[in-house]
Amino acid sequence: MRGKGEKMNMSTTKRYQDILQELSKTPREDVVKFRNKYEEALNEFLELKEVYTIASKKSSLEEIKNNTAKLLCALNHKKLPTIWFFSEREFAQDFVNHFRLIKDEVEYIRVLKGEEIIEAIKYGVFNGIYQFSIDEGKCTMVMVPYDLLNIHFNKVGKENFLEKNQYELMILFTMMKFYGKVIYAIESDELNVNGNYKLAYDRSGIINLFENKDDANTHKYDIGYGRKEVKALNIIEFRNIINSIENEKENIKIEIKENVFEINIKKLKYILNEMIENRNKKLSIIIR
Repeated sequence: MRGKGEKMNMSTTKRYQDILQELSKTPREDVVKFRNKYEEALNEFLELKEVYTIASKKSSLEEIKNNTAKLLCALNHKKLPTIWFFSEREFAQDFVNHFRLIKDEVEYIRVLKGEEIIEAIKYGVFNGIYQFSIDEGKCTMVMVPYDLLNIHFNKVGKENFLEKNQYELMILFTMMKFYGKVIYAIESDELNVNGNYKLAYDRSGIINLFENKDDANTHKYDIGYGRKEVKALNIIEFRNIINSIENEKENIKIEIKENVFEINIKKLKYILNEMIENRNKKLSIIIR
């Protein structure tokens, strides 16, 4: 027999499935209506008293029983790194049974409450997750993780984590963090507080970053630094440079692939610091 608190949670989660049903029936062509319903679904998700997710396959049985297991970050059927959330335990049980994520009759399920839900979202955002899936196997919603974090920031009175036109930066940082990607930049003649050369701005006040070294070598002549060597930066080196100019400007403009991104320097510093923390974290993989 269910206790009073559990009945209340069942009522809340059934209401959440109703919202997902409404979202699935909302035509995407009606952009405003669809966006409003989508944001309603995100808001309601953050209001759930309990959320169920899947525990990492590397978790010990003790960690699972104590509800301290790490989250499973795995590849979905589209080969995209994903975290799965469920509004009801039954939905999570269907998932672990289907993928045989059970050991000694213990289901690889973790329950998240309150701030744990927010920490799980941040964990996904800063660890290379491309999608969150909610209630897979039922009426399902798949989202970009940054959308959900933006909604949380708005609920607590903060500005967006990132604007949609800045999402590409997170993809770049993910490639740098997990796959050793470097970016190429041009150094100026000016030294920072640590005695290292600052990155050069072009005539429009933009720092140009390049994925291709040849492009950087071409551009350095355009901004008057043809004599300088192009600098390859990994994510830690880039973070250190941003930290060194934190108090010099409020915003910074970065050009990547001819797209210019303007972002608050303190926000960029926060993102890079979060990305570098637990830098050697690896993703578990489910073959689906």
